Amino acid sequence: MKPGIRELIAFLIECKAVQFGDFTLKSGEKSPFFVDLGCVATGRQLSFLGDALGRAVQERFPDATLLFGPPYKGIVLASIAAEGYHRATGRDIGVSFSRKEAKGHGEKGVFFGQKPTAADRVVIVDDVLSSGGTKLDAANALRDAFGVTPRGVLVTLDRTRKGHAFTELPLVALVNILDLAQSLDDAGDDRASLIRRFYEGTP
Repeated sequence: MKPGIRELIAFLIECKAVQFGDFTLKSGEKSPFFVDLGCVATGRQLSFLGDALGRAVQERFPDATLLFGPPYKGIVLASIAAEGYHRATGRDIGVSFSRKEAKGHGEKGVFFGQKPTAADRVVIVDDVLSSGGTKLDAANALRDAFGVTPRGVLVTLDRTRKGHAFTELPLVALVNILDLAQSLDDAGDDRASLIRRFYEGTP
C-alpha cells in the first residue's frame, strides 16, 4: 500500500465519510459500505483532505491549469483541492463549477467560477467513482460549452468493482476498494472479507 493511504483511510472512517453496514446503492445493488464525503465537514477535516487532493493534482496532473467540480460535492472538493495545491506548490490554479439547473438571474447559466478556455488543462474533481456517469456528463458538458477535453478525473474513492474499470478518461483515486480491504485486513478487521466479496461480485 502506498504511503499515506492507510492514514487517509483511517481519516475517512473516523469522520464517517466511509461507513460500514447494509446499504442499497442508487443502482439498486447492495453494498457493505457507503461513502459520504459530506461528512468531511470541519475546517481541519477539509484541510486534511484538500492537502491529499492537492498533492494528487501536483503529482499526477502537473500541467493542470483548472479544476472542475460537478454538482454538488465536487464543488467543495475542487475548491479544497485548489487550496491544497497552492499550499503544496505555491502556485495558483483555477476552479470552475456547474449547477444541475441553469440560473436565470445574477451570474446566469450553468457554469460559474473561472470559465474554462480551449487552452485550459482541466481535471474533474469529485467524491466517488461508481459507474462514472457523472464524470462523463461533466466531460461532455465542458466539451460542448467550452471546447475543452478534460485531462482526467480525480476522486477520493474509486468504488468500482472488478471488471468495471473506468477507462474513458485517465483516472486517479486517492483510495480504491482493494486499498480499503487491505487496510481493514491489516487491522484484523473481518469486514475486509465483505469488501473483497463486493469487489469480486460474489455473494
